[in-house]
Amino acid sequence: MREQIDLGAGNVSAVIIRFAVPLMVSLFFQNLYAYIDTVFVSWLGAEALAAVSLSVPLTYLALSLAKGASFGSVVLISYARGQGDEEGGRAVGMALLPMMTLLMAIFAPLLSADLCRAFYAFLGATDAVAAVGIGFTAWLVAGFPVMGYVFTAEALFMARGDTKTPMKGQILGNMLNFALDPLFMFVFGWGVTGAAVATFTGQLVAAVYLRRRLAIQQGERLTLALPAGVTGLWRRIVGQGVFITVAYMVSPVGLMLLNMVLARFGPLAVGAWNLMSRTEMMVMLPIMGLSNALAAFVSFNLGRGDYGRIRAGLVFFFKFSLAIVVPTMVLFTVFPRELTAVFRPAPDLVELGSAALSASAVAVLFMPALFAMNGLAQGFRRPVFMLAIGFVYIIAARVPLAYLFAARWGERGVFWSHPAAAFLAGALALALSLRLLADCRRGLAAAAAENGRGAAADG
Repeated sequence: MREQIDLGAGNVSAVIIRFAVPLMVSLFFQNLYAYIDTVFVSWLGAEALAAVSLSVPLTYLALSLAKGASFGSVVLISYARGQGDEEGGRAVGMALLPMMTLLMAIFAPLLSADLCRAFYAFLGATDAVAAVGIGFTAWLVAGFPVMGYVFTAEALFMARGDTKTPMKGQILGNMLNFALDPLFMFVFGWGVTGAAVATFTGQLVAAVYLRRRLAIQQGERLTLALPAGVTGLWRRIVGQGVFITVAYMVSPVGLMLLNMVLARFGPLAVGAWNLMSRTEMMVMLPIMGLSNALAAFVSFNLGRGDYGRIRAGLVFFFKFSLAIVVPTMVLFTVFPRELTAVFRPAPDLVELGSAALSASAVAVLFMPALFAMNGLAQGFRRPVFMLAIGFVYIIAARVPLAYLFAARWGERGVFWSHPAAAFLAGALALALSLRLLADCRRGLAAAAAENGRGAAADG
């Protein structure tokens, strides 16, 4: 119980930091799986790196479904707890694992080598790249249900104000993945497939750890048993989470389309984009973690009817984000070659990877507005706003700009479609965030006035 944090009391900045730091660490280690795999895979050559890069959208699709269900549940449970309805929050949590397992089972057909080969062919991969990626994808898909369990357990901890226990589980799984990657890939000679086996093993250990901590700390065991009223509970989770899922899903769909553009320029272009996106993701994780914390913080205080804490939380979010973004811009601009060195790239890949990072240095300036919008939209239970921003950013802006810029400036033009789209989406996100705040203030004021009239009538 000592791990739990009261989101409705105390200094806003201190509360959010205490709640968010473990989330940041968890996200760091969650994404470290893919980053470490990319580092080791890059040592195997351009075809191996291209195979893993082309599978990234598949991982993001699974993550989109998992995040939609888990974050939707976190918001519902947090709101219920803010209103004092602990039993209602617990019912939502118990309905989550069966739903998560069904969602992850959608990818099972890709365990077939023929279907997996067709998947790579659809993305424009050569036969050589597809042959390298089939084993990797099979183990990746086999690990999705395990990943779903981890997300479910993390949601239950997070909704109760405990972000430290999920952090410990992520650290444990990643330490094992880091140790097993070189063993499976190079000592055992499993190549790219070994990277996926190591990730599967790390996630499995994290799931076992979280299962044990749930039983000890909260007296709960996650099972696939369907609780009473599961249909209604799933309907509530879907109602909150579907827009979150679709918003996150826009990214992998857009990435698949971008990969199809980049594949025309060869494996080096696909690999350069992957190196940039992995590096950018790692340095932006603190802001992503803070966005997730903001969602739970806003939802809890919305249940309490405390507009002042919600506004103060958003102001702190932007101050913190700027402290991350400015050094990142300098780092990507001044040291792009040094940042790609860890991947041991060929000279041509260094050149393209540096160009991609230079474009990313401009894009990160506008990203805090996007993540602030995500946190507010989830916290206010208005995820359609999050969906709108994701659609504008990826589908309406970045993909068309990628095709347009590619026709004029080649693969480097695709890289620069990233900051151009981020600017357009960031401006829209800021405007929508201000609207959400205004709606919240008016709604809470009207509710307070109504309660006042009711109290006067009772008197």
